Amino acid sequence: MNAVSLDGKKVLVVGGSAGIGLEVAKIALQLGGVVHIASRGKTVPTSILDGVIYHECDAKSDASLRALFDEVGSVDHVAVTVHESAARLGIDTTADRMNLSAVIEYAEGKYLSQYRVIQAALPHLAMDGTITLTSGVASRAIMANHSAISGVNAAIEASARQLAKEQAPRRINVVAPGVTETTTYDAMLPELREQFIKQIAAVVPLRRLALPEEIALSYIFAMQCGYLTGTVIDVSGGQLIG
Repeated sequence: MNAVSLDGKKVLVVGGSAGIGLEVAKIALQLGGVVHIASRGKTVPTSILDGVIYHECDAKSDASLRALFDEVGSVDHVAVTVHESAARLGIDTTADRMNLSAVIEYAEGKYLSQYRVIQAALPHLAMDGTITLTSGVASRAIMANHSAISGVNAAIEASARQLAKEQAPRRINVVAPGVTETTTYDAMLPELREQFIKQIAAVVPLRRLALPEEIALSYIFAMQCGYLTGTVIDVSGGQLIG
Protein backbone atom coordinates (compact mmCIF):
# COMPACT_ATOMS: atom_id res chain seq x y z
CA MET A 1 0.00 0.00 0.00
CA ASN A 2 1.55 3.31 -1.13
CA ALA A 3 -0.89 5.69 0.55
CA VAL A 4 0.76 8.35 2.72
CA SER A 5 0.34 7.31 6.34
CA LEU A 6 -1.12 9.77 8.85
CA ASP A 7 0.33 7.83 11.77
CA GLY A 8 2.27 10.31 13.88
CA LYS A 9 1.75 13.12 11.35
CA LYS A 10 0.70 16.52 12.63
CA VAL A 11 -2.67 17.47 11.15
CA LEU A 12 -4.15 20.94 11.66
CA VAL A 13 -7.82 21.59 10.88
CA VAL A 14 -8.57 25.30 10.71
CA GLY A 15 -12.30 25.68 11.24
CA GLY A 16 -12.53 22.30 12.91
CA SER A 17 -14.90 22.81 15.83
CA ALA A 18 -18.02 21.65 13.97
CA GLY A 19 -19.39 20.30 10.71
CA ILE A 20 -17.02 19.06 8.03
CA GLY A 21 -13.88 20.23 9.82
CA LEU A 22 -14.75 18.33 12.98
CA GLU A 23 -15.30 15.16 10.94
CA VAL A 24 -11.90 15.60 9.26
CA ALA A 25 -10.31 15.85 12.70
CA LYS A 26 -12.12 12.71 13.90
CA ILE A 27 -10.93 10.62 10.96
CA ALA A 28 -7.36 11.93 11.14
CA LEU A 29 -7.29 11.05 14.84
CA GLN A 30 -8.54 7.53 14.10
CA LEU A 31 -5.72 7.15 11.55
CA GLY A 32 -3.09 7.97 14.15
CA GLY A 33 -2.59 11.65 13.38
CA VAL A 34 -1.52 14.19 15.98
CA VAL A 35 -4.53 16.42 15.52
CA HIS A 36 -4.81 20.13 16.20
CA ILE A 37 -8.05 22.07 15.77
CA ALA A 38 -8.23 25.86 15.40
CA SER A 39 -11.46 27.83 15.46
CA ARG A 40 -12.99 31.03 16.74
CA GLY A 41 -13.74 30.47 20.39
CA LYS A 42 -15.80 27.29 20.16
CA THR A 43 -14.08 24.44 21.96
CA VAL A 44 -14.61 20.79 21.15
CA PRO A 45 -15.73 18.56 24.04
CA THR A 46 -13.01 16.06 24.93
CA SER A 47 -15.68 13.38 24.91
CA ILE A 48 -15.91 13.90 21.14
CA LEU A 49 -12.19 14.12 20.39
CA ASP A 50 -10.10 12.75 23.22
CA GLY A 51 -6.49 13.77 22.64
CA VAL A 52 -7.05 16.60 20.18
CA ILE A 53 -5.11 19.83 20.78
CA TYR A 54 -7.34 22.88 20.58
CA HIS A 55 -6.35 26.44 19.62
CA GLU A 56 -8.47 29.57 19.47
CA CYS A 57 -7.79 31.45 16.25
CA ASP A 58 -9.50 33.96 13.96
CA ALA A 59 -8.60 33.22 10.35
CA LYS A 60 -9.47 36.81 9.42
CA SER A 61 -6.52 38.02 11.49
CA ASP A 62 -2.92 37.73 10.29
CA ALA A 63 -1.67 38.17 13.86
CA SER A 64 -3.97 35.44 15.16
CA LEU A 65 -2.78 33.04 12.47
CA ARG A 66 0.88 33.79 13.13
CA ALA A 67 0.30 33.06 16.81
CA LEU A 68 -1.47 29.81 15.90
CA PHE A 69 1.43 28.50 13.81
CA ASP A 70 3.96 29.60 16.40
CA GLU A 71 2.06 27.36 18.85
CA VAL A 72 1.59 24.44 16.46
CA GLY A 73 5.10 24.56 15.01
CA SER A 74 5.98 22.32 12.08
CA VAL A 75 2.96 20.71 10.47
CA ASP A 76 2.42 17.98 7.88
CA HIS A 77 -1.16 18.55 6.76
CA VAL A 78 -3.46 21.54 6.93
CA ALA A 79 -7.18 21.28 6.15
CA VAL A 80 -8.98 24.61 5.90
CA THR A 81 -12.75 24.52 6.32
CA VAL A 82 -13.44 28.12 7.37
CA HIS A 83 -16.43 29.75 5.72
CA GLU A 84 -19.10 32.41 5.99
CA SER A 85 -22.82 31.79 5.79
CA ALA A 86 -24.16 33.26 2.57
CA ALA A 87 -27.65 32.85 4.01
CA ARG A 88 -26.77 34.95 7.06
CA LEU A 89 -25.29 37.66 4.85
CA GLY A 90 -28.23 37.59 2.46
CA ILE A 91 -26.14 37.20 -0.69
CA ASP A 92 -28.12 34.20 -1.93
CA THR A 93 -30.10 36.58 -4.09
CA THR A 94 -30.26 38.12 -7.56
CA ALA A 95 -27.78 40.72 -8.78
CA ASP A 96 -30.28 43.60 -8.67
CA ARG A 97 -30.77 42.97 -4.93
CA MET A 98 -27.17 42.14 -4.05
CA ASN A 99 -25.53 43.91 -1.12
CA LEU A 100 -21.93 44.26 -2.27
CA SER A 101 -20.72 45.04 1.25
CA ALA A 102 -22.06 41.65 2.29
CA VAL A 103 -20.34 40.02 -0.70
CA ILE A 104 -17.04 41.57 0.43
CA GLU A 105 -17.61 40.16 3.92
CA TYR A 106 -18.31 36.73 2.40
CA ALA A 107 -15.13 36.89 0.30
CA GLU A 108 -13.15 38.01 3.35
CA GLY A 109 -14.47 35.13 5.42
CA LYS A 110 -14.17 32.36 2.86
CA TYR A 111 -11.54 33.25 0.24
CA LEU A 112 -9.14 35.67 1.93
CA SER A 113 -9.23 33.78 5.24
CA GLN A 114 -8.11 30.62 3.45
CA TYR A 115 -5.39 32.54 1.63
CA ARG A 116 -4.21 33.97 4.95
CA VAL A 117 -3.98 30.45 6.35
CA ILE A 118 -1.78 29.47 3.40
CA GLN A 119 0.55 32.41 3.99
CA ALA A 120 0.84 31.63 7.69
CA ALA A 121 1.26 27.88 7.12
CA LEU A 122 4.00 27.86 4.49
CA PRO A 123 6.95 28.65 6.79
CA HIS A 124 5.90 25.70 8.97
CA LEU A 125 4.71 23.19 6.35
CA ALA A 126 6.76 20.05 5.65
CA MET A 127 8.22 19.86 2.15
CA ASP A 128 6.05 16.81 1.49
CA GLY A 129 3.09 18.40 3.28
CA THR A 130 -0.36 19.31 2.06
CA ILE A 131 -2.88 22.11 2.29
CA THR A 132 -6.47 21.33 1.40
CA LEU A 133 -8.86 24.21 0.88
CA THR A 134 -12.66 24.34 0.67
CA SER A 135 -14.73 25.79 -2.18
CA GLY A 136 -18.20 24.55 -3.11
CA VAL A 137 -20.24 23.07 -5.91
CA ALA A 138 -21.52 26.56 -6.82
CA SER A 139 -18.13 27.30 -8.42
CA ARG A 140 -19.31 25.42 -11.51
CA ALA A 141 -22.91 24.34 -10.97
CA ILE A 142 -25.67 26.67 -12.15
CA MET A 143 -27.70 27.50 -9.05
CA ALA A 144 -30.33 30.18 -8.59
CA ASN A 145 -29.20 33.28 -6.64
CA HIS A 146 -25.58 32.13 -6.48
CA SER A 147 -23.75 34.60 -8.73
CA ALA A 148 -21.60 36.09 -5.94
CA ILE A 149 -21.20 32.79 -4.09
CA SER A 150 -20.05 31.16 -7.32
CA GLY A 151 -17.36 33.78 -7.91
CA VAL A 152 -15.83 33.40 -4.45
CA ASN A 153 -15.71 29.61 -4.70
CA ALA A 154 -14.20 29.77 -8.20
CA ALA A 155 -11.48 32.10 -6.90
CA ILE A 156 -10.44 29.53 -4.30
CA GLU A 157 -10.12 26.83 -6.96
CA ALA A 158 -8.19 29.06 -9.38
CA SER A 159 -5.73 30.08 -6.65
CA ALA A 160 -5.14 26.48 -5.64
CA ARG A 161 -4.17 25.46 -9.15
CA GLN A 162 -1.58 28.25 -9.28
CA LEU A 163 -0.32 27.46 -5.78
CA ALA A 164 0.12 23.78 -6.59
CA LYS A 165 2.64 24.74 -9.28
CA GLU A 166 4.24 27.47 -7.20
CA GLN A 167 4.68 25.43 -4.01
CA ALA A 168 5.53 21.97 -5.38
CA PRO A 169 6.52 19.44 -4.08
CA ARG A 170 4.08 20.49 -1.40
CA ARG A 171 0.60 19.55 -2.52
CA ILE A 172 -2.32 21.99 -2.66
CA ASN A 173 -5.84 20.75 -3.37
CA VAL A 174 -9.45 21.81 -2.93
CA VAL A 175 -12.56 19.98 -1.81
CA ALA A 176 -15.76 21.28 -3.42
CA PRO A 177 -18.68 19.98 -1.36
CA GLY A 178 -22.23 19.86 -2.53
CA VAL A 179 -24.91 21.18 -0.21
CA THR A 180 -24.17 19.58 3.15
CA GLU A 181 -26.17 19.12 6.35
CA THR A 182 -24.33 21.64 8.53
CA THR A 183 -25.31 24.77 10.44
CA THR A 184 -24.53 26.94 7.38
CA TYR A 185 -28.19 27.15 6.46
CA ASP A 186 -29.56 27.67 9.97
CA ALA A 187 -29.77 31.41 9.31
CA MET A 188 -32.60 30.78 6.85
CA LEU A 189 -36.19 30.95 7.95
CA PRO A 190 -37.29 27.33 8.58
CA GLU A 191 -39.77 27.29 5.69
CA LEU A 192 -37.21 28.75 3.28
CA ARG A 193 -34.56 26.30 4.46
CA GLU A 194 -36.93 23.37 3.88
CA GLN A 195 -37.79 24.68 0.42
CA PHE A 196 -34.10 25.14 -0.43
CA ILE A 197 -33.23 21.61 0.67
CA LYS A 198 -36.06 20.17 -1.43
CA GLN A 199 -34.91 22.15 -4.48
CA ILE A 200 -31.34 20.90 -4.11
CA ALA A 201 -32.40 17.29 -3.53
CA ALA A 202 -34.51 17.45 -6.68
CA VAL A 203 -31.51 18.25 -8.91
CA VAL A 204 -28.92 16.01 -7.23
CA PRO A 205 -28.85 12.49 -8.70
CA LEU A 206 -28.46 10.98 -5.21
CA ARG A 207 -31.60 12.91 -4.14
CA ARG A 208 -30.26 14.10 -0.79
CA LEU A 209 -27.84 16.46 0.89
CA ALA A 210 -24.36 15.30 1.88
CA LEU A 211 -23.40 14.32 5.40
CA PRO A 212 -20.34 16.09 6.88
CA GLU A 213 -18.53 12.80 7.42
CA GLU A 214 -18.90 11.94 3.72
CA ILE A 215 -17.28 15.21 2.67
CA ALA A 216 -14.54 14.80 5.29
CA LEU A 217 -13.22 11.66 3.62
CA SER A 218 -12.10 13.78 0.66
CA TYR A 219 -9.73 15.84 2.80
CA ILE A 220 -8.17 12.65 4.14
CA PHE A 221 -7.78 11.36 0.57
CA ALA A 222 -6.03 14.60 -0.40
CA MET A 223 -3.58 14.11 2.48
CA GLN A 224 -2.92 10.45 1.71
CA CYS A 225 -2.73 10.38 -2.09
CA GLY A 226 0.85 11.44 -2.75
CA TYR A 227 0.29 12.08 -6.45
CA LEU A 228 -2.65 14.43 -6.08
CA THR A 229 -2.09 18.16 -6.42
CA GLY A 230 -3.75 21.15 -8.09
CA THR A 231 -6.99 19.21 -8.10
CA VAL A 232 -10.56 20.05 -7.15
CA ILE A 233 -12.27 17.06 -5.56
CA ASP A 234 -16.00 17.31 -6.24
CA VAL A 235 -18.24 15.65 -3.66
CA SER A 236 -21.57 16.85 -4.97
CA GLY A 237 -23.78 13.79 -5.18
CA GLY A 238 -23.56 14.06 -8.95
CA GLN A 239 -24.93 17.62 -9.13
CA LEU A 240 -22.39 18.65 -11.76
CA ILE A 241 -23.61 16.02 -14.18
CA GLY A 242 -27.13 17.47 -14.12
